Amino acid sequence: MQAQRIVSLAPSITEILFALGLGERVVGVTELCDYPPEAKQKPKVGDHQISPERVVALKPDLVVAHDVLNVRVIPVLRRLGLRVLSANPNRFDKLYAFIRAIGHATGTARTAEQLVRTMQIHVARIRRKAPRRKPRMLFLISVEPLWASGRDTFAHELITLAGGQNVLANLVSGYKAVSLEVALGGAPEIILLAGPKPEAILNHPRWQRTPAVQKRHVYALNSDWVLRETPRSVKGLEQIATCIRRWLQTR
Repeated sequence: MQAQRIVSLAPSITEILFALGLGERVVGVTELCDYPPEAKQKPKVGDHQISPERVVALKPDLVVAHDVLNVRVIPVLRRLGLRVLSANPNRFDKLYAFIRAIGHATGTARTAEQLVRTMQIHVARIRRKAPRRKPRMLFLISVEPLWASGRDTFAHELITLAGGQNVLANLVSGYKAVSLEVALGGAPEIILLAGPKPEAILNHPRWQRTPAVQKRHVYALNSDWVLRETPRSVKGLEQIATCIRRWLQTR
């Protein structure tokens, strides 16, 4: 049965639903769902913490969730008898599969396939231009405290596909707090910031020893593009690829 009343439990999922033309069927979102703008007008079921009671009150026939962000509430909703579709799309292949699964559950399989194909074309184009010499890259979502991306994250996927190497891939899994010594030890040539301002790195004395700061390869990214797993993730990939191209020009 094609879902007609859909509740989204994460901003990335809301973006996917609207990209599939399902905006009118979305009956609930989170306080954090801000794209597209019309999503802000939908009833809210919580923020980082989801209220099962609010979800149930909306009488959804499909709840779409994120396996990591909604790990605590998913089993509760299933025990309450709700149909829950969830995934942890921390790679593009998983994201494509998730989009297709949503399309299948909502009768928008053809639109989902077209969307996936468009994304695949953009990703393939960027991968073809990746440099042979892979710059060492550090991806930060916070400076104080210092939080960075290791392997098994979408940020790691973006770095790899754009042609870089994540300096923390062998040390950290997921988004984790790390010491300044660990971050500096990777000698990053490019530092990517999803949230913090470049000045927080460029003006810090201890970061001056890194090649990234010495050559001013510290870049603020659009955090929605690089942290949310959505069709706009291809824009995040292009943004990181642009940072690598700038680095290549100074070698």
